[in-house]
Amino acid sequence: MLGVSNFITRHAINWLVGFSVFILTVINFDLGIILVPLLSIASYFTSNKGIASFQKYQRSKQLGISRSEYNHIEKQLKQAKEQIFKLNQQYIRVRSLKSFKLINDMSKLSRRIVNIVQTSPRKFFVVEDFFYAHLPSAVELTDKYTLLTKEQVQGTDIHIALEDTRKTLKELHITMEDDLKLALQSDIEDLKLELDFAKLENEKRKERQQIGGGH
Repeated sequence: MLGVSNFITRHAINWLVGFSVFILTVINFDLGIILVPLLSIASYFTSNKGIASFQKYQRSKQLGISRSEYNHIEKQLKQAKEQIFKLNQQYIRVRSLKSFKLINDMSKLSRRIVNIVQTSPRKFFVVEDFFYAHLPSAVELTDKYTLLTKEQVQGTDIHIALEDTRKTLKELHITMEDDLKLALQSDIEDLKLELDFAKLENEKRKERQQIGGGH
């Protein structure tokens, strides 16, 4: 969630710290060829941890959320990415085009929601149910569904279970579409406001031109 610029800045500073420690230990101390690199590496990772912590503090303050909330969102994003990876693994197990398309659509929706929250972490609170329930349920149900279809077990009970699971997955897909709409809602509202403002300014400009033309 810190972004590429923070990553580059952090590791540039870490490299300078590690290199500086390396130079200082070589010049001022006789620590040997083993301890000098170890001290440099240790200083690099210590610097990385400290700077990352400071960057997260700044980012959470900028977003208007607590550090614990920031860490929680970061953890949920990591878990969601792992779950999407598991969902994608089901591609090779499905035995029908419809099932493949359904899993593919849910995977795309999930990635879009995760990317939105990663860019705008405060939106996590709007789509909490996606992270806590909808995505985990989709992964679990898809896993069971593809397992049953792969085994090709015959029987009325199995057939009913498969149909119920397929129906539930379709409903989950619709629910995840609603999650995406919720994640985008504030952006759509902002866009509408910008469009209204642009239209108002355009009308004012036309009125000024008409008044000027009248003279």
